Amino acid sequence: MEGEESKIFYSKGSKKFKQKIYSKKTKKLNMARVSDFKWDLNQVLNKLPEEKAGLIRGPLYAKASKIGVEEAKKFLKEKEEEGVIDKEVALDILRVLSKYSKFR
Repeated sequence: MEGEESKIFYSKGSKKFKQKIYSKKTKKLNMARVSDFKWDLNQVLNKLPEEKAGLIRGPLYAKASKIGVEEAKKFLKEKEEEGVIDKEVALDILRVLSKYSKFR
């Protein structure tokens, strides 16, 4: 409760307003270049059968754009350990991820 009260400020009109709290910037997908990212990702995933590519494409895009690139890399590592993708394809996807990511 103390931490919450310290973030409340009063103006001359005695209206309460809270200080903006900014979250720490993380490396995420650059949404300005998302169509290029999807195209490059599809070029890499064309090496896989369609059912395996579908298991990678959607969750990878969601994690990279909303949570962060680090979470997407963990997801890729898990899929590599499960045997869904091989090491070469995983490295190619990692290159695409790093190419189209920025801090936001």
